[in-house]
Amino acid sequence: MSKVLVVGAGALGQVFGSWLAEGGAEVSFLVRQGREGWAEDGVELFRLRKGRPAVGRRLVPHQVISRPPREAWDMVWLCVDSPALRGDWTRELRAAAGAATVVTIGQDPHDLDTLAGVWPRESIVQVTPTLLAYQAPLEAEVPGQGVAYWVPPGSAMGAAGARAPQVIDALRRGGARVRRVRKAGSGEVAAARMVPYIAAIESAGWSLRAVRRRLGGAAAASREAVAVTAAQHGGRPPLSVPAWAVGLALRALPLLTPFDLQRYLEAHFTKVGAQTRLMLDGWIADGAARALPVTHLAALRGSLPEGAPA
Repeated sequence: MSKVLVVGAGALGQVFGSWLAEGGAEVSFLVRQGREGWAEDGVELFRLRKGRPAVGRRLVPHQVISRPPREAWDMVWLCVDSPALRGDWTRELRAAAGAATVVTIGQDPHDLDTLAGVWPRESIVQVTPTLLAYQAPLEAEVPGQGVAYWVPPGSAMGAAGARAPQVIDALRRGGARVRRVRKAGSGEVAAARMVPYIAAIESAGWSLRAVRRRLGGAAAASREAVAVTAAQHGGRPPLSVPAWAVGLALRALPLLTPFDLQRYLEAHFTKVGAQTRLMLDGWIADGAARALPVTHLAALRGSLPEGAPA
């Protein structure tokens, strides 16, 4: 039985922990001090399905701790946002975790280099989530409190890194769909496409209707972010998604998701607002250093209030 330590007990951390536990791993959680009693009797997770009742699953962690014990962990999952990865706590974790495979779900362009300053690069695996997860209920989409998540039909997560096969096997045993990604920077490019639109939605007061009237600037910012990210990896930027296609998607997605998409976006991305700002600032700085256009990114960043939203 493999031993897995999940750092962070947010919605995504719980979903990944559940998949790993279903696959036969012994899953422990590392949480902030004072939260050791979290999940004492287990926690409820609900997989959402459009037009059908949610499927419930109970996660009972092996242990919940606030200091990493020195054990022979097989995998350590970093299910925290990108700003948190910059903390000194990672070095303490590295000393305790030994030769474990380190999995990160962060997509900031500098996450890999940040972690490679603590762990050997070959031990790090980047997983690109394709699911949406949140603390439920938003309304009455689940029968009780817990974590709800939705996996878009036909989607598969990506895993990149030398030890990706180990991570893919562990997730697949738990029922997750995941494939190996060999092209460097794929997850970062996907984030560069999406995050400027998220920032535009925040700037529009989290109104999908309002943001559809200002997609031109968001699309231009997205192109700039993708160009910067591609340059960081020594490649050419892939084809961009036109604003009209994003507009159609913003009309269609609320009809496809089995929850209130607008409320989800506000709840989730308000929580990780510091990460949105960190990523925008990174693209602007890196683009300027490479003499690449960042005008629309800078305008988008200027439309957001300073600091993370309350």
